[in-house]
Formats: sequence, C-alpha cells, structure tokens
Amino acid sequence: MAAFAAIACSYRHAPASQPAAVSAEDITVLYDNDVHCSVDGYAHMAALKAEKASHGPVALVSAGDYLQGGSLGAASKGQWIVDIMNATGYDAVTLGNHEFDYSVPRMQELMDALSATTVCCNLIDLRAGKRMYAPYAILELGGRKIAFLGVATPYSFNSSTPTYFQDEEGNYVYSLCTDTFYDTIQNHVDDARNQGADMVIAVVHLGYGPDGRDPINATEMICRTEGIDAVIDGHTHTTVPSEKVYDRAGKPVHYTQTGSHFENLGVMTIGADGSISTELIPTKDVREDARVKAVIDSVKSEYAKRSERKVGSSEVTMHAVDDKGEWLVRNAEQAIGDFCADAFRAVLGTEIAMLGGGSIRNDIKEGEVTWGDLFSVHPFGSVGCIAELKGSLILDVLEMGVSSWPANFGGFLQVSGLTYSFDPSVDSPVVFDENKSFVRIDPEPRRIREVKVLDKSTGKYEPLDPERSYTVGSTDYLLRESGDGYSLLKNVGTNQSIEDAGILEKYLEEQLGGTVPSSLYGKSADRIKILR
Repeated sequence: MAAFAAIACSYRHAPASQPAAVSAEDITVLYDNDVHCSVDGYAHMAALKAEKASHGPVALVSAGDYLQGGSLGAASKGQWIVDIMNATGYDAVTLGNHEFDYSVPRMQELMDALSATTVCCNLIDLRAGKRMYAPYAILELGGRKIAFLGVATPYSFNSSTPTYFQDEEGNYVYSLCTDTFYDTIQNHVDDARNQGADMVIAVVHLGYGPDGRDPINATEMICRTEGIDAVIDGHTHTTVPSEKVYDRAGKPVHYTQTGSHFENLGVMTIGADGSISTELIPTKDVREDARVKAVIDSVKSEYAKRSERKVGSSEVTMHAVDDKGEWLVRNAEQAIGDFCADAFRAVLGTEIAMLGGGSIRNDIKEGEVTWGDLFSVHPFGSVGCIAELKGSLILDVLEMGVSSWPANFGGFLQVSGLTYSFDPSVDSPVVFDENKSFVRIDPEPRRIREVKVLDKSTGKYEPLDPERSYTVGSTDYLLRESGDGYSLLKNVGTNQSIEDAGILEKYLEEQLGGTVPSSLYGKSADRIKILR
C-alpha cells in the first residue's frame, strides 16, 4: 500500500439542526449515497424535491453506489435503476465502486442513459489519455454558480472486479489517480473557481476517515485541500447529519453522509448569505411521489415475473447481515457462508470451496425459498470456476483472507471442505500495492494456523499438505479476475457453465432434496476459529 502520511484532521460535530424555513433566496441540495438498489426511497426523494422546489431552487445529487447491491439492479444490469433515477430527476451523480460491477463498457452505457450529469475528476482512460467524465458540473441556482465536483474512491479497482480495468496482459488501462490524488482534486477545485463557481460542493465516494477503512478518504481529502465548501460523501455507510472538518487553510468544511439504503434523505440548505447547513430526514417521514412510485411498481412487477418461482424451502434463517444492517459474512464464519461454500464444493465436485464474504449479499429466510431469494444472495452473475491449487498457495490465500480482520473485508473467505484458525494478535504479514492488490507475504509470523482438509474417504479432516495440489471451487471473480485484490489467483481457474445463483439452486434441489435443514445450517459449523 502506498504510504500516506497521517494528518491530524480537526473535526467538530455541528449541533443538530431543526428543519429550517426556506426563504426565496435559499438553495436546497438534496442528496443520497449508497442506495444499493433500495428503490422505494426514490419515490420519497421525488416528493421531497417537488416540495422544496415550490420554495426555491433545488438540485438533486447522488454520491454513488446506486446501480448494484440488490437484485433489481443485477437482474437488469443496472437499467431499471437508471429508469427510476431518470424519473426522480437527478442533476448530478458521481461514481461509486459498485457502478463498475457490470464492467466499464456497461457502466458507460448506463451513464449515457442517465439524464443526470456524471461527474468524476479522477477516472482516466490511459489508452485515450483523457478523463472519462466531466470533473465537475456548474449549476446556476438562485443566481449563484454552484460547482458539484465528483470523486471516486481509488480503491474501486479491487472492491469491484480488477480485470475490468486491465488489458489482456494485466496492465491497468484506467487510472483513478491514486499517486496524484489530492493534487488532482485541488487542481479541479481551483479550475471550478476560475470558471466562475461561487461555491464548490464535492460529491464523493470516499468514506468517512474515522471509520478507518481506507487511508484515502473524504475527511483526509478535506485536510489536504482548500476551496471546498461542503462534502457529500458515501462508501462507508456512515450516518453523519452534520460535521465540520477543517481544511489545510484552517477553514471549516461541512461534511455529511446519509447512511445507506435510503434510511435518510439528505438536505443541504445554502443560505442567501452563503451559510451552509445540513440535516437528514428519515425517508419514512416523507410522502411518496405517485408518478415515481408507479415507475417503481412497474419495475417490481417485471422482476416478480422472473423471481417468484419456488425452488425449495428452509428450516432456518441464515443471516448475511445483522439487524442493524452490518455485514456478518465479512469477518466471521456464518451459516449462510457454510451453505454457499458447500453448494460450490458439491456442485462443482471439488475437494475445497472458498467464497469471499462480499459475494454473499442477502439472508435466506426460514420458509419458502424462491429463485429471487437465491438471486439476492448471489446477484452478480459470477460463474462457477475450478482450479488446482498447491497447498502452499492455499495457505497464502487464507492469509490474505484474514489480513484485514477485524475490519470487514469482502475477501474474508467462507469455506467448505476445509477448516482453519487464525491469530489476530499477530500483525498481518500481507503486503498490498496502492490499489489494494496482493503483492507478497513477508516472513513469519503468520496469522493462519491449523489448516485441515476433509478426506472424503475417511470423513476426517487431515492437515493440509503444502506440497500437494487440491481442487478448489469458487467464482471466476476470485479464481480468474483477482477480485478483492487476490492477484495471486489471477487466471488460475477454468470457468464452468453455471452461474452462482444457479449453483445454489442445484445444491438445494439435488443435494438437499429441496429443504435447507436446520441440522446442517442452524448455526455455523466451526470451520473458522479465531484464536483469542
């Protein structure tokens, strides 16, 4: 990982604001982030926009991750989400890492179809030698020019699919300006000012610095730049109604993020005197716009035709997220992880299966299981893949999987046919590059301990042999496309003719007789042990 010197950012939570009366000279900026296909919220946002527009000028923006994260997005490869957003009336959007999930060409098609202006100052096509989207959009609102500057996280390459950004030789053909990140942003802030912008609002998908996920984040961006008046952020799903972070010139910059999945609607008010205030309104407290709701209902009806086919039942609820919406499968073994990994091992006929927790996107509820339920667990359309891996490489892969623990990591591996333990008191020896891709493992000590593989002939687990090769089942995302930074697995596997959700269906119907038994999946199977 490229080193970035820590800067002591100064934060101050702004006092909770009450919904302010809007004067005729006030400007309202409505915003969301990390909707992840929670489409019902768009009808509420449209109603709020209409209400605010009756009092003065309004702009509507999104800080990214709208195209993926739910079955409505995946089933249409993003088109239904674009249709709904167009009906809602967005003015500007930036790119979240999940906008890239259907491939860069598909993202470009969807952005072309979106009526809003796509803004992203740091996405470069290296082959063409130019920026792919406008760095900012200047909107004239209430007689003032407001620049909306877009920024995507430089870690998009590995939180989406790395091979989407590479040529056939593995060379990156796109850049997110990682090495010149803060200079790139400053240059475009200055340019927007030179173009007459009275204010600069950064609409970014970088994440809240104190959450500690990524060294390059939105609050660090504020500390290293100047000239930004406010930041509307996403990526970490953090709920920040209003906070002030001081830029490098000592000026307070307003920072806000709505949470995720349309829990809240963001409202920024720019006063006639240039003052800025922000508040979050619970989405459920806002009425729905009938016109946009009709578009949403039409999309849901079309999806239902595809998804309501019953494929079986489950005696137990298997959780991918907790009741607060936090991921469970990204730093610990879960029953649903066991179920999915078992499905891959059984259907692909391998000795071992490994799946990143980030590929498991929803719970399976007790009761009837439909095709839509399975598709919501694996909505990406990844293809089953088989590889022969030497035991020593499997050890490296497992080490990579626990490198971020206890932080959530999409590459934390749920497993089948294999057990392991790890010691989190040991610093991870995994070294990454600036794109968060695997580079090497430094010498001992390692976190991984006691790796054992199931012997089918005896039904017992035996120590993994570093010199022996084992058949491993997973997705093409992990075994061919370097997903989640697993560059050590690039192109090691052979694709099979079945997609991930189909693997779950085949396992449920043919191996489990149509019923997920509580005896197997009522709790996790203790395949992964954390040494305390």
